[in-house]
Amino acid sequence: MTLESPFTSRLGTNYCARDEEVREIQRLIQEPLSHLKRLDEQIAELQKSISSLTEEHNSVSAYVYAHRALLSPIRRLDADVLQEIFVACLPTHRNCVMTAREAPVLLGRICSSWRALSLSTPRLWASLHIAEPLTQRSWGSQIPAHEEVRAELHARRIEISQTWLGRSGQLPLSLSLECGLSDEEVPAFRLPTALQALIPFATRWQHVALAVSSCTLDLLFNLTEADVPLLRTLEITQLFLSQDVEWQSFALLRGPRITSFALTRAGSNTYPLALPLQWENLTSFSLIGRTWSDMHPLTTTIALEILDRCPRLQICNLLLKDDTVPAVSDRAVLELPHLLSLDIICTAGLPIFTPGLIFGSLSLPELRRLTFRDSGNFRGDLSFPFLSVSPRLECLEIDAQIFGRESVVEFSRALPATIQQLHFTGYDSVAMRGIPFFDDALAVLTPSPTQPNVGCPILRELSITCSANLSDDALLRFITARMAARPAALRRVEIQFNREKQLEMQPDLQPFVDAGLEVFTTYIERPHTSEFSAWRGLADGPNADMNSLF
Repeated sequence: MTLESPFTSRLGTNYCARDEEVREIQRLIQEPLSHLKRLDEQIAELQKSISSLTEEHNSVSAYVYAHRALLSPIRRLDADVLQEIFVACLPTHRNCVMTAREAPVLLGRICSSWRALSLSTPRLWASLHIAEPLTQRSWGSQIPAHEEVRAELHARRIEISQTWLGRSGQLPLSLSLECGLSDEEVPAFRLPTALQALIPFATRWQHVALAVSSCTLDLLFNLTEADVPLLRTLEITQLFLSQDVEWQSFALLRGPRITSFALTRAGSNTYPLALPLQWENLTSFSLIGRTWSDMHPLTTTIALEILDRCPRLQICNLLLKDDTVPAVSDRAVLELPHLLSLDIICTAGLPIFTPGLIFGSLSLPELRRLTFRDSGNFRGDLSFPFLSVSPRLECLEIDAQIFGRESVVEFSRALPATIQQLHFTGYDSVAMRGIPFFDDALAVLTPSPTQPNVGCPILRELSITCSANLSDDALLRFITARMAARPAALRRVEIQFNREKQLEMQPDLQPFVDAGLEVFTTYIERPHTSEFSAWRGLADGPNADMNSLF
């Protein structure tokens, strides 16, 4: 049927038909309405046929799929092969969590045979992370605590922990615990803590990380080195402004196999040299005290004594505080032949670059990674003794706040040719704003016809995450010149800008991205006008005023 209409020009408008046009329109649509009714009837018949065919299709499909499932290759795998697959499903960067969203619990939700196999595979249950539910006081809320619910959840997690570890057979255990009780709450808590539930398994502890209050740590004082014969890694973080701990009486630290020890936010009475560790066995050591502690600060002198006790050390993280330069002594430069990674944090006190501090006393021939942060915001003339501590330095992470505009350029010029990863970290500072802080520094590292030989010729990664000022032009020139080198070593660039985007670099960078370069840039976005509500100050105003005129 034809669907011509004299009202074509009026359709889709707000035109109001006149009385005589109303009768004409009603006459025009009579036949189309009848045709629509016939079409609806045909569609209904076809849908009935489709429904019947769909039902038959589903029945046949279910028959086929049910039989195909019997041919599934994974059902034909031997149990020992399937167990290896199960183990490969476990997280590798942390311990397993009490959740049905991931292995091993998830594996038991697939079918009864998988459940039976997973429950009988001890390796699946040899790692566990336990998070105690936080109390009202722990997270600082003024909302009345639902202690009954919390206690029920706490008891349930303790029960699950014991069941979980009971499935691990006699395998060594990897455990991590996040405590939910502060020092004030532990004495009044009527239920066993999670740490109490773990102590019966102490003879199988191998890797243990505890984030707990000092009162909870008291539970470990009765353990001796004989109780932890397998313990290799021990990490302790004190939470909730914990009270001081008598570490020199902590016999657990004498464990004969402990090769990695980390202590974070230790109390003010912690004297590092009194820690009863088997220092000569350590390959990894981390001591990050409270930044406001003045009783026993970790000075260069103490740090060097610690390092001297650890001839096998490979990884070291220290928080230093020097108020004075150590007296000159006849002590030779300390060489650590196995140290691969060093992380230094310098709190209030002398800047870490001050002559006579730690970098002038170390020789680290195998050091590959160096990280340090300085909270002193030092802006004086800098020397860079850390750049000469190792001839094989590959990765350098440095706090950009220690630099001024000239010193960051000199630093870039002084970088050794072995550097492959260069990271500037820290926070945006007022001194950095409004100046092209990194433009000149990046220019030193940008090859050009007049400067073909630049620092860090094999640089693979550059990141500037301190929001320091850098122009898009300077970044684009750097990337373009580096990618034009043969062979092009640059593989990854990450920049956090402290401003809005000035230049659209994507078209110029796309060929490099297609060739494998990863580029991540973050800019400050211009705030939407809705963030500045026209309703502000009125009690009945909406949370977000999307209809504001300006």
